Amino acid sequence: MGERKMISNLFKECLADVYHGEVTGETAFGNMLGSAESAEQSYIIGTLFQFETEGKTILRPLLARCGLSIQEDDEARAGGKAASEQMNALPWSQRFAALHDLVKANFLPRYEELAALVSAEEDPEAARIATFMGEHERALLELSANIVAGTPDPAAPVAALLHHPLPQPG
Repeated sequence: MGERKMISNLFKECLADVYHGEVTGETAFGNMLGSAESAEQSYIIGTLFQFETEGKTILRPLLARCGLSIQEDDEARAGGKAASEQMNALPWSQRFAALHDLVKANFLPRYEELAALVSAEEDPEAARIATFMGEHERALLELSANIVAGTPDPAAPVAALLHHPLPQPG
């Protein structure tokens, strides 16, 4: 059997950051659910909430294998709560313009870095998860851009990646 290379400490640090990003997002979208004004808005925010929950569950076995904590960080939760309160104060489409900018500037670069820090030769499972998390974050950007542009079924890019999608309204 081939010997598996060690995952770098840089990868582990980035992986922990990505996990905390999922905790932040889950908290933010959970808090935004109460601001939904229609079945469609509830579906969109609920789909994002589900997306972040599934992101956490995808990451946990890898975190544990890397010897990292799967405990959810209070700071990440507080950041999510603060972000959701700011977004809930905005009109619907402006919320998603703000979300798009926030994700693009603060989360996407770190999520994409994760895939650059591990190779399939080093650890095929870690590389697969790292690549998926970049796709995950780009889908969130696409959903946000869809809402701003008024695209029908704006949540489709996110719903397509869910293992347990929510039923669409109507």
